Amino acid sequence: MSLTVTQRPSIQYTATNVYTARWNAVKNPIVYRMTRKDFNITAVADSGGALRITVNTNLTTLTAAQGSPVLVGATMWVVSDNGTYNRLYTVVSVTNVANSVVTFGAGTYVSAATTGFINLSQRTGYYVSLGLYNAADVLLHTLRYSPDRQGLLLMDVSGILINLISPDNVADYVAGFTINNETTAYLRFYIRHTEVWKLSAESEVNDTSNRFYAVFGAKQIGELYGGNLAEFTGLEFASPRNKFLTRFSRPKIWRGYPFSISLIVDTIATDTGVYLQYYDAANSVVSENLATIVFANNNDRLIRININSVLAIPSDAVRVALHFVNTDPTNIPAPLDCDIVDACPNPILLWWRNSLGGDAFWLFDYNQQYSYRYNNGRKAKRYVLFAQNLTDNEYDSISELSTLGEVYEPSITELTTAINKSQERVGAQVYMMDATGKKIGVIVIPTEFSTMTKLSRNKLQIVIELPEIY
Repeated sequence: MSLTVTQRPSIQYTATNVYTARWNAVKNPIVYRMTRKDFNITAVADSGGALRITVNTNLTTLTAAQGSPVLVGATMWVVSDNGTYNRLYTVVSVTNVANSVVTFGAGTYVSAATTGFINLSQRTGYYVSLGLYNAADVLLHTLRYSPDRQGLLLMDVSGILINLISPDNVADYVAGFTINNETTAYLRFYIRHTEVWKLSAESEVNDTSNRFYAVFGAKQIGELYGGNLAEFTGLEFASPRNKFLTRFSRPKIWRGYPFSISLIVDTIATDTGVYLQYYDAANSVVSENLATIVFANNNDRLIRININSVLAIPSDAVRVALHFVNTDPTNIPAPLDCDIVDACPNPILLWWRNSLGGDAFWLFDYNQQYSYRYNNGRKAKRYVLFAQNLTDNEYDSISELSTLGEVYEPSITELTTAINKSQERVGAQVYMMDATGKKIGVIVIPTEFSTMTKLSRNKLQIVIELPEIY
């Protein structure tokens, strides 16, 4: 009796070394695959045109808990590893020996095969009970799956996990922080499973040695590695480099306003950190963090780094380069450059969780429109925000602010840190932040963005609604 796990939510990723990438975007399927194999086939033969197989047990002495003895007339699903046999057969004869020889009807032999497996029809009501557990070994949910006729099972656990993590930003930018562990935005999990059928007495199989992570994010269908975040978890010192969790190819930092950036620190990152270098307009280094931000105590975490708290932004800096480095910072790989700019008059800074599960900021400045919406005796302020002169990458990144679904009616009656922006719970939490780091949860009114592909620069507008005044 065997249930084999043939796929777990991870991939093998190669940089300098080969390792297992275990972090997954929860809005993509997070899939386990299993195959039911009651008993193994050890030999296949031609018995005068009838298929004859040898299995690795005595089928005539099976107990009721094992599915009861196999008798003439019983049926079983036969699968050969080479694909020649994959169908239901009726037993014509079965031997009472340690390794039973089973013969099926005339004309059932097709061609040679060596090994495979059988699944017994008398195991009525067969299903797999799947327990989903967190890192503290607490049961999160129990699921039930039945295999197809070939014994194949596909188990997607993302629908459960997405309800256990949150898009909220719980960091305290007012009090300040250097590194913030985003405990609410990711979850470590593993499974336990049990085969069940009428009168069965199978033991639970604990898969605790294979633990994985779900992040509040989503990857586009067809992206590299599917829903796995492998390219963001390597922390290897060779090409391809792992990345920060941002959709901006060159993020912007507005002087005097909060800014943080997210990344995944995997197990292998014990001697790894981030190295900061500030540059002036002449491209000279004006300040740098030689000590690095070391991740030794942040393994297996999704973290955000508050850049200004690590090393204050100099008044003459126009960009900062963020490097992943190990304990020897002399050989620094290619960095992520962030531009440092001054805010124009009338700024409104928005934070949102981007589709990769990381931090995203944009400061809408110069001119806004605002009005009040009245509904059911309540009053709420709305802003129309404008952004201009955007690159294609900036346009696409900011477009993640707009989500599917209809705005709740009536709208939010009190400020909380878990505002549902739509009836479909799409979950891209958005905050308006001031220069001190104070956050106000806002609703983004769904908008269909569009631009012209031949434009060298783009513009867009979004509408946000603040919590009701009364």
